[in-house]
Amino acid sequence: MENLMFRVLLACLLMAGTAAKADNIERDLDAIVQSYGKVGIFAGTVLVARDGKPVYETAVGLANRETNVPNRSNTRFNIGSIGKTFTAVSILQLAEAGKLKLSDPISRFLPNIPYAEKDTITIAHLLNHSAGTGNYMAHKDFAANMGKLRTIDAFLPMIYDQKPGFAAGSRFEYSNSGMVLLGAVVEKASGQSYRDYLRDHIFKPAGMTESSLTLEDEPLPNRSIGYTRHGDFSITSNVDSVPPPSADGGMRTTTRDMLRYDQALKRTELLSEASKTTMWTPVGPDKEYAFGWERKSAFGDTVIGHSGAAPGIDAVFRRYQGSGYTVIVLSNTAMGARDMADKIEARLYGKPAQLVVQADSDMMLALDLVMRGDLRGAAKLYDRNPGHAPSVYQAARTRIDGGFETTEAIALLDRYLRFDAAVQVATPAGAWWRKGLAYEQLGEKAKARGSYVQSLALDPAFDKAKQSLAKLDTLKN
Repeated sequence: MENLMFRVLLACLLMAGTAAKADNIERDLDAIVQSYGKVGIFAGTVLVARDGKPVYETAVGLANRETNVPNRSNTRFNIGSIGKTFTAVSILQLAEAGKLKLSDPISRFLPNIPYAEKDTITIAHLLNHSAGTGNYMAHKDFAANMGKLRTIDAFLPMIYDQKPGFAAGSRFEYSNSGMVLLGAVVEKASGQSYRDYLRDHIFKPAGMTESSLTLEDEPLPNRSIGYTRHGDFSITSNVDSVPPPSADGGMRTTTRDMLRYDQALKRTELLSEASKTTMWTPVGPDKEYAFGWERKSAFGDTVIGHSGAAPGIDAVFRRYQGSGYTVIVLSNTAMGARDMADKIEARLYGKPAQLVVQADSDMMLALDLVMRGDLRGAAKLYDRNPGHAPSVYQAARTRIDGGFETTEAIALLDRYLRFDAAVQVATPAGAWWRKGLAYEQLGEKAKARGSYVQSLALDPAFDKAKQSLAKLDTLKN
């Protein structure tokens, strides 16, 4: 009897410990997510599941700032390039049905494509971004015609006008155009429009009732509006700037529907085990990109998924093959989702919860200014946080890259080098190398040389310092 009571007590203690651990995970994940919302770099929904069962779910911020509608679990977000995974599933389904082979040249389905290489570019090349097909969004006519791109066929003239940039299979170059060409292949091979094919062969079998390929001017309940925060603290909506949905991305969905997609892929109603293995195994030039899916290692686990980004859009979908975790972050703010997913991932694998602070938000906004060429504005944002090592380093780097306030940049690097190594984002060798660049800008070659020598003393293998020192000595001679 005492033995039985001991076993019951032990079981209760173990259950209590498990529940406490689960509570700690949920508490920590919420702290991470809310910290992003608090500093203004996230609005959206988050779902973390294990073996298909949600362990954490929340919604943060507004779906529509104009009407003050909050984000909810049924808010439908534009998931950007995560849509590429749906194109990949479609192609593998058609291969299973015998309607195409991954080794087929694109000329089989698109005989009129005006590429001299059309018989050597295969479906597989398009799937793993090794076809050389480029990005239609860079075409000179894209912006003027964005509102007219309502079907796959409407994209093709721009794509056909951009000739392949390299021999198929020779290297990796991320290509939105290639994915749209795959959408055209889906239509030719199936006899359905791309959006109808997704509806009938993925959404319906997976039970995804809140997903669709919906144009921005078409009615859709629970639609989120995307917003971008800029370095000048202004906020703009993406209504007029978001690319139209197509086979390269842009479908609308919810976190719950993405979990249904995840679970359908764990079973076989969408694809056989053999086809999934083919789809998720990198065989091209990039060993972290398979057929329409990203693949990486994290904390000893294999992670398969994709991310998506566009004006007012940031989304992450990750499936952890060993642990059974699924992490879904859908945001209608154009920053923060991927960084947040990294912190969620680290916490799930036993690392302490890392929260973001205002300095992190300022750094992301400063990066927006850097990308728009306003380096002086970015430097001012970095200067707002003199006690934050990454901000101090970037404040110096931005000045050196822009060739202004160089003396101040050197002082900032000296301050950065006094921070504890645990909070430094660049090695001391890297900081000394940048000091050398700054001294060169000032014409102080002796101090520049001394900085490069110090950099190499700290890291003898630092190639950038080696190259800068060699170049300086060559000029001296």
